[in-house]
Amino acid sequence: MDALISQYARSLPGGFMTEQWRGAHVFKVGTPDSFKMFAILRPGDDRLTVKAPTPETYAMLIEVGVARQPCHLKRGNWMELQLGTLESDDVLERLRDSYDTVFPTLPKRVREALEQAPKKG
Repeated sequence: MDALISQYARSLPGGFMTEQWRGAHVFKVGTPDSFKMFAILRPGDDRLTVKAPTPETYAMLIEVGVARQPCHLKRGNWMELQLGTLESDDVLERLRDSYDTVFPTLPKRVREALEQAPKKG
């Protein structure tokens, strides 16, 4: 699942990964000098931290037990998905939701540059 998540996150327009916080794969969108984080994966840890698109989605996923509030991101509808409780399609959908939630918060010049960039193969 880790490889699938990583490949998908980096395939999104402007998506790239950095390694931070003792080996966490931090997925960002933007440019190296202007970016926003949209997911955190600790390889082999069966958890993926993403941003929920709405407070209602966040509350619902917490309530049904597929997500929990991460200890390191207590605000902004960030949630920690329990990968063992979701199908891979659901995980990728939540990852895309997080990306789509963060993308509009990028500066306009960065969004426009990414929208004009050639698609990743």
